[in-house]
Amino acid sequence: METKRRWTSEEAAYVQTNFGKKTFEDMAKELGRTPMSVRQFTIRKRMTVGRTVKRNILQELLKTAFKHPDDFRPSKTFYKETGIGQKRFWALYYGHKAVTQKEYYAVADYLGVTCEEAFASRQLNLFEEENP
Repeated sequence: METKRRWTSEEAAYVQTNFGKKTFEDMAKELGRTPMSVRQFTIRKRMTVGRTVKRNILQELLKTAFKHPDDFRPSKTFYKETGIGQKRFWALYYGHKAVTQKEYYAVADYLGVTCEEAFASRQLNLFEEENP
């Protein structure tokens, strides 16, 4: 049985660079890990491949409520009170689908974000430089 070991920054960078380009099996061989280990790493890091929306305003809203959007863990209560199903939420979170206005305000209300803060998070800041 393989012993558990921490992911190094080089291994993490390799997976992020090759995610969606190589299979879990190929990456596992290169890293000396199991394919399941690589797959679980991508899940923990919430890595996703595929088409995404141009601008993920749900992520921006979560940044208003949390320093890091990854800190938010939706509960059954969240799904019930917002009326957003689990599959739908994660599709919105990863940017695979565009959030509707109703969903956006339901999440803002649940998180206790004021209308002004929610509106401000949607605004495009034209004069702010983007850091790559």
